Amino acid sequence: MSPDQQPQPRFSDEQLLGSLFAQEATAIAVTTLEGRFLRVNRALCGMTGYSEAELLEMTFRDITHPDDIESNENFRQQLLSDETANHTHDKRYVRKDGKLIWVQIVVTIVRDGSGSPQGCATLVHDMTASVRAREALQESEHRFRRMVEMSTDWYWEQDAQLRFVQTPGLEKTQLNPENVTGKTRWDLPELGPLPEKAWERHRAMLERREPFYDFVFLRRDPSGEIHYLSVSGEPVFDDEGRFAGYRGVGKDVSEQVRAQKALESSEARYRTLFEMHPHPMWVVDSKTLAFLAVNEAAVRHYGYSREEFLSMTADQIRPPEEVSQLTRAFRDQSRSYRHRLWLHRKKNGELIHVEIVSFNLTFDGRPARLGVVTDITERVEAEERSRQTGGRGASFRKSGNGA
Repeated sequence: MSPDQQPQPRFSDEQLLGSLFAQEATAIAVTTLEGRFLRVNRALCGMTGYSEAELLEMTFRDITHPDDIESNENFRQQLLSDETANHTHDKRYVRKDGKLIWVQIVVTIVRDGSGSPQGCATLVHDMTASVRAREALQESEHRFRRMVEMSTDWYWEQDAQLRFVQTPGLEKTQLNPENVTGKTRWDLPELGPLPEKAWERHRAMLERREPFYDFVFLRRDPSGEIHYLSVSGEPVFDDEGRFAGYRGVGKDVSEQVRAQKALESSEARYRTLFEMHPHPMWVVDSKTLAFLAVNEAAVRHYGYSREEFLSMTADQIRPPEEVSQLTRAFRDQSRSYRHRLWLHRKKNGELIHVEIVSFNLTFDGRPARLGVVTDITERVEAEERSRQTGGRGASFRKSGNGA
């Protein structure tokens, strides 16, 4: 007897139904059209926490979350009016212990020979884990977007040809998103001046599919004002490893750039004044007493080159007997101006009387003191001659409390 001639096994409907209900992978229920349970399997009992006897005294409505009852009733009405074989509906059940679970039900209307609906056969899938995973992902994406929104001005995406396809958030700036879509970064309208070498380096990095950080370029807004835009991005690849484009964030850093330029301009003016000042000036480290900066007047007056000064400490131009007083003076960290009188020694060994006006500051991140030096040697000697001859000239008294 050939395989085609083998007698085929025969199963009764009851046997088939019994086998299906016996499996525990999928929850199954047979209900009336009104939703009263007529038959349930162990999988449904385990899912809901109710025993078989308890469920057979209940309806689907009894275990449905109150907020889903209306939508569930609408679904039931659709079932009865539609001749489609299967209908799917997502809803929430409340377990016997009060815990909430998400389920997806697949319902088939059971009809008699004339086509009249007699009841429902329902498969119930527990979707709680996947729903929670989806919610966690959405929450994670929400947190990510909020972090992006708080730390940046806009988010952007480019396709494999490096053309912008999305720029959400750009509308919050004074730049028009419609002028960006479909263009590469270097093809954007109203770009401000930027060295071509900078663009070449940027394009080369993109061609190598490398991430980049804080690339700053310039663009004019509708009023013609220049904006400094800082962008960072990373390459994106599809599931097969093919390059799909770039995505990243952007921020208008115009205020920071202008503030930095103003600071640099202020520092440049300060350094110019420092160099051009007719009196010797220097900056000394408050802890080590090392010279950190000296101006040209100090170089000329003391005879040391700038390099020699910057290799020395302030105590090296003082007589040994004044070093302890100098050390004490530098312990004063107040922000007040100080007028102090000292003896200094030039490179040629000549001692001079000086008056120093100084104040504490921070120089290149280090506590320091700026001093402006006035040579008063001639005045002191004149007073000394006047004193020796009995004149009434004001006498000079050296103060040892300064720096």
